[in-house]
Amino acid sequence: MEETIQSLEFYGYILLFFSSFGGSFLWIVSAGVLSSLGKFDLFLSIIFASSGNICGSILLVYLAKHQKRFFKSEKITQKIAKVSVWLDRYGIALIFVNKYIYGFKSIVPLVVGISGYSLKKFIFWNSISAFVWGILMGVGGFFASNFAMQIFQEVKKYPYLFPLIFLGILALLYFYFRRWKTSTS
Repeated sequence: MEETIQSLEFYGYILLFFSSFGGSFLWIVSAGVLSSLGKFDLFLSIIFASSGNICGSILLVYLAKHQKRFFKSEKITQKIAKVSVWLDRYGIALIFVNKYIYGFKSIVPLVVGISGYSLKKFIFWNSISAFVWGILMGVGGFFASNFAMQIFQEVKKYPYLFPLIFLGILALLYFYFRRWKTSTS
C-alpha cells in the first residue's frame, strides 16, 4: 500500500507539471490542498507547476514563431493585433496579468512568437510571473484548505447545521432563478 501511495505522489508531480502547461490554476491549488494534508510537498508543487507553466508558454512562443500559417484566421488575427498593441503599451505588466485571466493565457505567448517582442525579455519576465503565480495559487490552496478544515471541524459539532445551510442555499438559488426568469420575460 505504501508503494502505491509513493507512486501516486510521484506521478502527481508529473501530472502537475503537464497540467500547468496551459496555466490551469486548478491543479496547483489542488496540490496546495494536498500539501496541507501531508500528501504533497508545497515547495515541490510550486516548482513543478511553475516550471510546467514556463515550458508551456515557451512552447506556444516557438509554435507561433515557426507555424504562423495556423494563426491566419480573421478572428485570431484580430485578437493577436489587439493584444500586440497591449503588449507594446503595457509590456511586463501584461505578462504578469495574463497568468490570471482565463482564455488570455495562451494569447500573449502567441503574440510574442508572431511579433518582434524580445524573446529573452519574455522568457525572463514570464519565468518570474510563473513563479509568482505558482506561489500565490499553491499557498492560497494550502491556507484555504486549512481554513475549510477548521470550518468543517466546527460544523461537525453541530450536525444539524450543515443540512440547514444546504437547504438555505437551495432556497436562495430557487428565488434567484425565479426572479431572473420573471425579469427576462
